[in-house]
Amino acid sequence: MRIILLRHGQTDLNVQKRLQGSSEIPLNDRGRQQARQTHDLLVELGLIPDKIISSPLGRAIETACLAAGIKVDLPDGVELVETNAPKEIEVDENLIEMAFGIYEQQNMNEVNPAFLHECFDHPEGYKPPEQGECYDDVVARAKNVIENLRQRINAREFSKDAIIMLVSHGALSHGIFEYIKNTPRSAYWDVDFNNCAIAELFISTDGKSDDYIFLSDGFEKNW
Repeated sequence: MRIILLRHGQTDLNVQKRLQGSSEIPLNDRGRQQARQTHDLLVELGLIPDKIISSPLGRAIETACLAAGIKVDLPDGVELVETNAPKEIEVDENLIEMAFGIYEQQNMNEVNPAFLHECFDHPEGYKPPEQGECYDDVVARAKNVIENLRQRINAREFSKDAIIMLVSHGALSHGIFEYIKNTPRSAYWDVDFNNCAIAELFISTDGKSDDYIFLSDGFEKNW
């Protein structure tokens, strides 16, 4: 069994360096191209998934479809969201991106530059904005993702040859990395996980030897 974690492709807000958080923001053309190129890489690596578990946000679900080679025809202007996710994709609310509350979709260099410094350079002291999540909340959801998956693995829900792909976001993925390796909060952003980056997760039966490695750095670095 192999388990991979994929970050969604690029969005316009990534490029504009705006916090998108739990807002429903679609992939842009570059993000779709990244996801298609990721499909080619997964084919090359022999990692086309048998099981896909995704964040409910459209940018993650569309990335999952394109990366896995699932064809989805949508009318112009219709976003891919949880309610019409393909049956091949299981949606897990725990994989949704960190919520930034009233700061979502804002240009923080204009609104509150000090917030960016506190959030990304000193996560150990971060205080969320109104309606936003703290890092403990995000890591708690990451824990739910890993422990639910561990329980299903131990129950032999998946075959020994299964390839499971999780599709999520930047902050939540870093929460998974922190939980798996038990790293200090100050190191939360010490590694890059760019758009369409891929990590392989090693989830042990008892949690004592969990680990991860990066299989792909993804594409250009964006938020």
